[in-house]
Amino acid sequence: MVYSGKLVVIILLFLFVNIFSQSRRFMYEYQYIPDSTDAKSKKTELMYLDVMPKFSKYYSGETFKNDSISKVILDKQMKATGKIENIPQSAASSSNTIKYTVIKDYSENKQFFITRMGRTKYNVSDNRIIQWSVHPEKNTVKEYNVQKATADFGGRKWTAWFCTDIPVQDGPYKFRGLPGMILKIEDSTGSHSFTLAGIKKLSDQEIEKISPTGNFVFDFGDKVDIDLLKYKQLFLESRNDPAKSLRLTLHDMEKVNVNGTMVDKGAYIREREMQMKKTIKEDNNNIELDMLQK
Repeated sequence: MVYSGKLVVIILLFLFVNIFSQSRRFMYEYQYIPDSTDAKSKKTELMYLDVMPKFSKYYSGETFKNDSISKVILDKQMKATGKIENIPQSAASSSNTIKYTVIKDYSENKQFFITRMGRTKYNVSDNRIIQWSVHPEKNTVKEYNVQKATADFGGRKWTAWFCTDIPVQDGPYKFRGLPGMILKIEDSTGSHSFTLAGIKKLSDQEIEKISPTGNFVFDFGDKVDIDLLKYKQLFLESRNDPAKSLRLTLHDMEKVNVNGTMVDKGAYIREREMQMKKTIKEDNNNIELDMLQK
């Protein structure tokens, strides 16, 4: 009877691991305060972590949906008229602000942060290993039993709650390396937090669309592979001179078409630059705080 009981446990464990080895989407409610001087600036965005057998992909579900809708509209315009007449503006464009993707390659134990600056897509290699301290405290997130862990990462102190019943060493954003899925994590200032909102099995149609290389709905422009140090330099340069890419793009034009009206290029760039500098000033609480430090 003892042997039979052990066999049942082994079979159940095998079945559980097999279930979670299938492709799953972990959905997280991401709450963050972009402006450290204004607690009321808090935003909420639904993020997806698609866990595949060989890699995972973390991105904004809302950005993906809105960009997909826009692409359908643009494709219809091109098919009907052969040109793009109006660039659709997403109704949620002010709320979904997360435009990057994080890929974790399980087979190679590598991690990539994919983002854009202007027309260039940067594939940033970031293989930092987070040094976790596991604590005895237990809790629950949704219906799952979780355990506490802490770590310093990106200039912040983090508290995570991971679930060993879900045998995947992953989590939202760049968080990974614990003996179970991270279901909740928050920094010590309360500026950034991720909480599991749900888990779903991905359909065959959804799986076909998930790729470790196709990370943007609008996949245009140059593609550059760089390391984290080089990306940080470019990131700080972009914050110091946000209109640089725009000036390069419009360098051979005298007028710019804005909603059907031709306006002076210089005036257009100045207005856009003022808008971008205002946005940057109010975006001073990066999830990786040390990215803002020279």
